[in-house]
Amino acid sequence: MSASSDSAPEALKAEPRCRHFGECGGCRLQDLAYEAQLAQKSAALGALFSARGWTERVEVQASPEIWHYRNKMEFSFQDVYPPPPKGTDNVLLGLKRRNRWDKVMSLEECHLLSPESTKLLSGVRAWAWRERIEPYNLHKQTGFLRYLVVREGKNTGERLVLLVTTKGELPREGFVKAALDSYPATTILWGLNTGKSDVALSENIQTLHGPGCIRESLLGRTFRISPHSFFQTNTHGAELLYSLIGDWLKGLKPRNLLDLYCGGGGIALSAAGLCEQVMGVESVESSVQDARHNAAENKISNVQFLAAKVEEFLPGLAAQGVEVDTVIADPARSGLHPGALAALKDLAPVHVLYVSCNPKAMCEDIGKLSGIFDVIRVQGVDLFPHTDHVEAVALLRRAF
Repeated sequence: MSASSDSAPEALKAEPRCRHFGECGGCRLQDLAYEAQLAQKSAALGALFSARGWTERVEVQASPEIWHYRNKMEFSFQDVYPPPPKGTDNVLLGLKRRNRWDKVMSLEECHLLSPESTKLLSGVRAWAWRERIEPYNLHKQTGFLRYLVVREGKNTGERLVLLVTTKGELPREGFVKAALDSYPATTILWGLNTGKSDVALSENIQTLHGPGCIRESLLGRTFRISPHSFFQTNTHGAELLYSLIGDWLKGLKPRNLLDLYCGGGGIALSAAGLCEQVMGVESVESSVQDARHNAAENKISNVQFLAAKVEEFLPGLAAQGVEVDTVIADPARSGLHPGALAALKDLAPVHVLYVSCNPKAMCEDIGKLSGIFDVIRVQGVDLFPHTDHVEAVALLRRAF
């Protein structure tokens, strides 16, 4: 999807809200009216699915909120280059610059997370500078401070802050105070990442304040969310998405539902009342623990969750001839693993409901499933206003 709005008619343009627009890599469509963003995403989805033989318009459902809608963001630390004069602030904390993986810009405002989040960034950055703590340098792979991860319960008000560093000594009390003085965190954590990859993950996590996780409510169910567990980043948009999935499932009347890449169990638990049995599969252990906790918390007994890689689990299930009439797949942006694709063909459920934040990868996977499954429904849900991303849902039916 094109991120440019330079050629858009004047009536479709909007005044960008954020002072960082154009420099920051976070939002690319702020200068388009929201209705125009939806139309652009609809056209992009239609073009992708036309290659799969789909001829109808693909509707995109609007996000309930278009500002401050995100419940999770990962901010990066970086040092200033070239080095500033001695005694000058050298800590950057914010998002990557547009089209630059190695350049961070400090944010003075951001309209994606809560309004209070930029106060947290300012408070933590000031603390790091006062303590003379070295931020991480991606090129040299030196420094201590790497990421600041923030998660928010939009319906519960609970908030999590995770500081990710390399090995070293953290002035814990000072960090906790800086975070609490600037942001209403209900839990604060410290995680270590000693790897070279530029990902905000932690090898181990220590709780510095609060219970170590947050809770969120969604469609009448309560979910525990650990620091690295998957949960849709637009809470109220996820309610629309899960309601859409539920409406489609009601028409299918599934008996045995298999939820692949299930995360903390959001889809599986929301759909549990529509079928006899649900099995969720997820490779991230903390997500599986959350999913099991969430099932018990919500008194849902017809769901089980397994910690396994889908590409390793699914072939064995297909070889055993286990009956599964409906599969839901919500993989990472890269799409289905080739081993999972092959096993899905062998399993040959009656229906596959494919959910994806990367419609291009989804359509490529659907093409590889052609001859086995036909596309019978397509819908978009805008979980990412002001960006060129969109969530897509496709319903496939076995062709034989």
